[in-house]
Amino acid sequence: MTTRQAVLAALQASPDFVSGEDLAQTCAVSRTSVWKAIKSLQAEGHNIEAVSNRGYKLTASADPISSTYIAEKIAELGVSAGAVSAFSEIDSTLSESKRRCASVTAFRTAAGTLTADGEKLHRSLIVAGKQTAGRGRMGRPFASPANSGIYFTLIYAPKNGVTNPALLTAAAAVAVARATDELFGTRAQIKWVNDVFLDGKKICGILTEGLANFETGRIEAANVGIGINVRDMGFTGQLAQIATSICQAAPDKEKAASISRNDVVAHVAAHLLRFYDAWENDNQEIISSCLSEYRSRSFLIGKKVTINPAAGLEGDVYQATVLDIADDASLVVELSDGSRKNLQSGEISLHSSEFTQ
Repeated sequence: MTTRQAVLAALQASPDFVSGEDLAQTCAVSRTSVWKAIKSLQAEGHNIEAVSNRGYKLTASADPISSTYIAEKIAELGVSAGAVSAFSEIDSTLSESKRRCASVTAFRTAAGTLTADGEKLHRSLIVAGKQTAGRGRMGRPFASPANSGIYFTLIYAPKNGVTNPALLTAAAAVAVARATDELFGTRAQIKWVNDVFLDGKKICGILTEGLANFETGRIEAANVGIGINVRDMGFTGQLAQIATSICQAAPDKEKAASISRNDVVAHVAAHLLRFYDAWENDNQEIISSCLSEYRSRSFLIGKKVTINPAAGLEGDVYQATVLDIADDASLVVELSDGSRKNLQSGEISLHSSEFTQ
């Protein structure tokens, strides 16, 4: 734990002022180190009141987005990530990642090694506390208000290119579900292929987009965009019937309120990078574990669903029964005539009253 993290933890644990001397003793550092940590925390957006002869007090439950904290926490979790860029507000982290990727001529050389530009972007994270133009699948708007959710995009450029974007999305869903359960004590479920649910309502949407190299015909990198409803989102009307936040659904709401959005990002990213590395290194044990968990968390298997063609594709709306999820993350369904199909894309509808908790 860094000095800054230790000082913040000590302030969070006390409802009253804590003297600089007590902080120094608690954190086993000098008074100067405490002062530097306080200044760093204030610069990140933490509301810390400083009063002579009394010390310091965290005066509000601010939850600013900190690139430094996220990077340090990912490292503490034993995972190597790229650069972390944090914004209090942005149009869309996915749009920003695409802008950065578009500026790169190539992510890898002909020999497969990362170029200098590829090194800068591979495994990097773009994180925001608010999006003004967040979007989900089918071009739908994605509600991204300030001080509520967390929105981030991981840029990942595997050595042999992106061969199955659906697997990247599936792994992201498992990463979100795992991190949510670990931090908040929940029981998250997954709706194929890109949504995470709690108590029958959506808390997370995932959108994966690729960057193609027209010379090689290969998808060089994936931009994996993740939006998670962490705190009360202020949903009303129909939206309140289908979406919720982690803190609203968590069994221990007081504990949930104390968990920072930075921790949510770090834990999700750590799980996700482990999964992606497993695919790149052909670690069958981790791959099998991820796919098995994806299936076990699905609430569609065994259910009758309505299937709509993906945006831009022709096709009829039809009903089918979900049988399984294949190893390539496709959805195995049985049609009314007894035939089977493996769906790579599409929109699946299931009435909320049929959700399995």
